[in-house]
Amino acid sequence: MMLSLGPIIFGIIFGVIIGSQIKLNRCDSEFTLASFVIIIIAGIIVAWQSGNYPFYTDLPISTAFVSALIGIFVGKLLFARSK
Repeated sequence: MMLSLGPIIFGIIFGVIIGSQIKLNRCDSEFTLASFVIIIIAGIIVAWQSGNYPFYTDLPISTAFVSALIGIFVGKLLFARSK
């Protein structure tokens, strides 16, 4: 079993780019710790149900989706602190 790094690397890069563009300054949307936990749980369920690409046999979940989800949170945390 060998882990495919291509989807993971591109998922993290794509997630960081998207996470850096998320704006949370609106009054009508409030993201609390509970909403982030729900987003992570829903993301893991979606990654599990979508499965990996047919020719990847490393894990039963979509590693690209999970790494993009992680990248979104990392990008949001990195660029929220710099502003």
